[in-house]
Amino acid sequence: MASGEDRISALPEDILHQVLRLLPAHEVVRTCLLARRWRGVWRSVPTLCFTGAKGWGSADRFAQFVDHLLHLRCGGDGAPLDSCDFDFDFDGFMLLPANERHASIWLWKALPRVRALRLCIVEEQEASPLSDMHLFSQHLTRLELVGVGVNNSVVDFAGCPTLVELSMDTCDVFVRQLLSPSLKHLRITRSYTSEFDRILISLPNLVSLEFIECQQGRIPFLGSLPRLARAVVVLNEYCADQCSQDRFDSCGADSDICDGCYYYYGDPGHGPHYDRNNCIFLKGLSEATDLELSAHSDVTVFNRDLKWCPTFTKLKTLLLNDWCLAANHNALICFLQHSPILEKLTLELSKVSILFALSSAKTRGTNDVVLKAASSTGERYSTGFNELRTIVPKPYPFCTPH
Repeated sequence: MASGEDRISALPEDILHQVLRLLPAHEVVRTCLLARRWRGVWRSVPTLCFTGAKGWGSADRFAQFVDHLLHLRCGGDGAPLDSCDFDFDFDGFMLLPANERHASIWLWKALPRVRALRLCIVEEQEASPLSDMHLFSQHLTRLELVGVGVNNSVVDFAGCPTLVELSMDTCDVFVRQLLSPSLKHLRITRSYTSEFDRILISLPNLVSLEFIECQQGRIPFLGSLPRLARAVVVLNEYCADQCSQDRFDSCGADSDICDGCYYYYGDPGHGPHYDRNNCIFLKGLSEATDLELSAHSDVTVFNRDLKWCPTFTKLKTLLLNDWCLAANHNALICFLQHSPILEKLTLELSKVSILFALSSAKTRGTNDVVLKAASSTGERYSTGFNELRTIVPKPYPFCTPH
């Protein structure tokens, strides 16, 4: 201001915190030079965001800064942290073994005080700060990992009793079991899993599950999920649960069986072995009220599981794509027969017999059906079926434009 009045410094400290939490940590610390009022504000900002070594001249200078700041903020009587973000996306910092050790130490320092922790490492590396780490925190409620390798045989979050949300994106998730007594929301997207073993997910308090477009490997083996309410599953062409001979069951004798079928129930030589007379995945979803199950046409796991299809006693909304129309629409019919209170069915279809899908749903008595054509913007249509809505391209003679 022309008058020289410092109105920003006169703002309440909680407002200054809201402003400073939008900045990377090194810029927050620099504000201590602005005026006497600002000297100690940075010490109580509830967010720390480290954006990598770029612009520091050397990785050592950046590491020294982070070491010193975390010592001041997380040691002794330092203020609690709402969130801490380590973002090493494509800056090369984590390619050096010494810096991997630094990152592990930083995580240990931040964990006892932070409520939400994010670690992003999107670059090729041999190890990871979390490769051999069992986390312990009485405050951690949210953990987000991006590009991180998690390679323990068992990942157990029992040491984090307040953890409710775990997100893994583009991670290497080569684990056999994921355990947590408190976890409510699990999201695994675009990640790499084993082609020989499945991740056993048995979480007593899980409410929502998202498993979307993993880049290789097999769909998890779902154990008991008694509180699950919503699941979104998208399996693309990289999923290992495929049969090269387009069979829904085993494709042949052991001498000529394809890899997709050979390892379907685990590694025959080393295990673990899964029950060949039970569901791999769908049974764990049987308590859900809202399901979205999409798969590439070559993926067979859903169709295999339907041989032991559970009853979805709470299911009210269901989304399926083209996979449900294979083998004379058996999957679609099976879901309708095993979902006694289903209210809304959404079919995302590309090259299908939409008329058959409608008649199947109408016969079952489903109250609401939505059809989506994947390659069209479409229009709204209706039929005599109770509040039937379809979003399909023209023309379909069995539908009358509404």
